[in-house]
Amino acid sequence: MESKLAPATLGYFTTVQQERTGWTGGLLVLNGGGRPLEFQCTLPLRPTKAHEILFGNTLRQHLICDVIGPTLLKKCRTPISMLLCEQTESLRMSDADCTLGFVATPENDGKATIAREHAGHCVMRIRDEKVLVAMEQVEAAEQVAEQLGDFPDLIEPFERIREAIREAQSQIARAA
Repeated sequence: MESKLAPATLGYFTTVQQERTGWTGGLLVLNGGGRPLEFQCTLPLRPTKAHEILFGNTLRQHLICDVIGPTLLKKCRTPISMLLCEQTESLRMSDADCTLGFVATPENDGKATIAREHAGHCVMRIRDEKVLVAMEQVEAAEQVAEQLGDFPDLIEPFERIREAIREAQSQIARAA
């Protein structure tokens, strides 16, 4: 009897940093056709001055891959085949139980990052986009990519997350 693979799901994770509100993370899980299955976002997180001093230039990485990312992944109820991120710090998330990939987007300096590649990572193509993936996860990433059928756009979901975060923040502001 042939075993059938579960349909691939793509998770999209990003953070938005705003002077007024602080750091907010968003996680959008899509099916292979690009339709939403689940969305999670954090409340804004504002590091204290003590955090800024103690963490120094590692504060950004700490917030993204030790605080915000793991919080969203723990809350997520939908299994994720591959988590796509637009901040390179996300590649260091150790709590992720899925393949991690960094996507070059207009919002980040992804083209330069991908050109440099990180140690232990390589570039692969998914839906005409370059994705940086850990070498030990390339085979799993290729399997996910094969299951994406008619997935429309690999970059556009990041904008959906940013827009959903803006909307949630404006609703909170109106309620206050």
